[in-house]
Amino acid sequence: MSADRFIKAYNAIDDHLRDLLAIDRSRFGFASVVDQAAKRFSVVRRYADDLKEYGALRNAIVHDKEYPARIIADPRPDVVEAIERLAEVIIDPPRVYPLFRREVRRLDVSDPLAKPLRWIREYHYTQFPAFRGARFAGLLTSRCIAQWLADSLANGGVDAKSATVADALRHDQFGGRRVAFVSRNATWYDAAELFTPRKGKQQAALEAILITESGREDEALLGIITPRDVLNPPEGLS
Repeated sequence: MSADRFIKAYNAIDDHLRDLLAIDRSRFGFASVVDQAAKRFSVVRRYADDLKEYGALRNAIVHDKEYPARIIADPRPDVVEAIERLAEVIIDPPRVYPLFRREVRRLDVSDPLAKPLRWIREYHYTQFPAFRGARFAGLLTSRCIAQWLADSLANGGVDAKSATVADALRHDQFGGRRVAFVSRNATWYDAAELFTPRKGKQQAALEAILITESGREDEALLGIITPRDVLNPPEGLS
């Protein structure tokens, strides 16, 4: 029966959220559990309304006053498939690693500017994390380089041979504040939220998210995420 599959997926979600919150079944209804979980987990925030609707539907198809509970309605197959997909995502949301694993070409501020210029030509990259030793110094972008070039021409000429990454990086007006670091265990939903400032908060939108083992900037870079990468949610969900 479709109802059996629906209830199985619903119970899997309910059990998972209660385990995350250390809440047993004798405390709080499903909607309250969703609200509490939404405060801590981005994937639950994303689908909180859907989860509550499924909770209401569960109450409509199950008669709890009898034991064992009696199913009194059968949900449509597409609804069952939707909650099954949602259960998979809630229980095991896609992680930024290995989803966005890729080679990240990092720079030191002392590197010659010719180095990223060569990478732009060869690989068509437009963003490069720059470090001062182990400390993150900013994101060198093609925009920074273009502004450096314009200012250099206005001031008498371009000396590309002696120019360093630091020279171009001075044109990052945000001073690296438009970059965030996350751990490899962060979810796709965590990344999507970081690119979307919360309502009422005035802040510059991120240009990139850098992935490291535990989210520290002094660790090896495992990948990079751009706003374009999170335009669409995982397949089958919205």
